Amino acid sequence: MSICAGRREILQAAILLVGGGLFGGTLASCSKREQDGPFFEPEAFALLDAVCETLIPQTDTPGASAAGVPQFIDDMMRNWASDETRATFQRALTTIDDMARAESGKRFVELAPDTRTAMLSAHDAKGEEDWRALRQLTLMGYYLSEPGATEELRYELVPGQWEPNVPVTPDTRAWAVKGV
Repeated sequence: MSICAGRREILQAAILLVGGGLFGGTLASCSKREQDGPFFEPEAFALLDAVCETLIPQTDTPGASAAGVPQFIDDMMRNWASDETRATFQRALTTIDDMARAESGKRFVELAPDTRTAMLSAHDAKGEEDWRALRQLTLMGYYLSEPGATEELRYELVPGQWEPNVPVTPDTRAWAVKGV
């Protein structure tokens, strides 16, 4: 999936996440632990925020930053992720920043939004495991957030009657699914 893909393609990937193994089972091997303070240092958190916002920018609905996705990822790394998963995410961010410096002489956060998008699109085409884990957790965090579930997706707290055949148009939003 290209990073430039429309929200519908991103949503399709998120739906696959809900139905399939989260990202190679990395969360399955995690254990709950509390750590004081944020996991990412301020510079790394700024990079994470820039990557998340590039993946899901603000449009007519909030983007990843407004939905709190970077904080969600930081919380996951701090409180739940295994050391191996933490290393995976740190490698993914380091790779992105190193790539930006090599191609432009600037850090990723210093690049214009269109340059960030082009750079992540090229990086996405490589299909690296570390990057895929970061991208998938970003999508999961977004679609589990209130803005992602209620503004991006169609959400009804108490749904009406079941409609087995609903016409889908370009304006149709997918349904948010509330866990049991």
